[in-house]
Amino acid sequence: MQKRLGIFHMLPSGGGIRVATQFAEGLSSAFSVKVYRPEGGVSFRSSHPVSEQTFLFPMWKRPSGLLKPVSPLFLILRLYSFRRLCKTIAESMNTQADIALVHNSLPIASPPVLNYLNIPSLYYCYEYPRHIYESDIIRRSGNRFTEFLLKPLAIAEKEMDRSSVAEADSIATFSTYMKNRIQSIYSRNASIIRPGVDTSFFFPVPSTNRENYILSVGALWPFKGHEKTLRILAAIKNKPKLVITADRAYPGYKKHLEAISSDAGIQLAIEEGVTDSRLRDLYRQAKLVICCQKREPYGLVPLEAMACGTPVLAVAEGGFPDNIEHNKTGFLFDGTVSHGAHILKMILNNRELAEAAGSAGREFVMKERCLSSGINQLAREIDRL
Repeated sequence: MQKRLGIFHMLPSGGGIRVATQFAEGLSSAFSVKVYRPEGGVSFRSSHPVSEQTFLFPMWKRPSGLLKPVSPLFLILRLYSFRRLCKTIAESMNTQADIALVHNSLPIASPPVLNYLNIPSLYYCYEYPRHIYESDIIRRSGNRFTEFLLKPLAIAEKEMDRSSVAEADSIATFSTYMKNRIQSIYSRNASIIRPGVDTSFFFPVPSTNRENYILSVGALWPFKGHEKTLRILAAIKNKPKLVITADRAYPGYKKHLEAISSDAGIQLAIEEGVTDSRLRDLYRQAKLVICCQKREPYGLVPLEAMACGTPVLAVAEGGFPDNIEHNKTGFLFDGTVSHGAHILKMILNNRELAEAAGSAGREFVMKERCLSSGINQLAREIDRL
């Protein structure tokens, strides 16, 4: 008889939900899988034998319009309301599952469901509260007064997050960078389980003609690196078009990027809410995919691009170096505009070099980052609980 695996998550759209979905589907062959999801998290919509229970959480949306001034108070109330909901969810998991796999959540990185579980738990940590531990690059607000009002919330979040991590029986994450950060922040050891990509979906089409654009993928937020990409393009003469795809946006940031591109004479197209098929087409047709995200914990985008045979240029920080070997499976730069522009020109001016990196990247993903490799490793980690 299969063990019952309860999976908790409250993930938004993006790479995190893609990883959680592939894990749930892959694990469904070895476990009886049920997903426990508070309202506000994206549904798996899996075709595999994975059941899902949604728990109502009316407070998941932040106030807007006339209610925006009460955001600091609302967010504190939401945090404690979420903790109460997590207790309810944990009570269901304790009776309906034998083991728990816990992913991140929107209100707080490490969900308090970990505090109330009586069954063995594995916490798969995508990230810590970055606005607390990386406030130099990530802020909740551009307004200093609002940041001041949010300080009590940050204190409560930090305490709740650390308490939840302490209760996990085991912790896993997806990169060397994240393993080191977890050790530094929480004094907990984490195993590394690197997710892969679906190479039966993300694959190159030899007959596809590459168009004169480079692609940047990620939410329209300052730390996602789109502005640096524009600065790099501004530093070269023959500028290709820049295409950005995004699933979410920081208020006003799209106009900010458009103003920079206009001043620099860069043709910019921003596509929001694209389908997976459209994203795959953009990967396949791009001359290059560029990743300038600041301290990205892992980076599924480079792997998807590499699976499509498209060369990748990424900043040499965060989780990117785990998957990109410079001048072989892709290209890394030191984060400066001048170095990024130098490497970009080298790739755009050398078709043979670009094609070789694209082929090597595809081969690396096929051998080292296919779906089954991460899923099998995660299954072994769960069995050890």
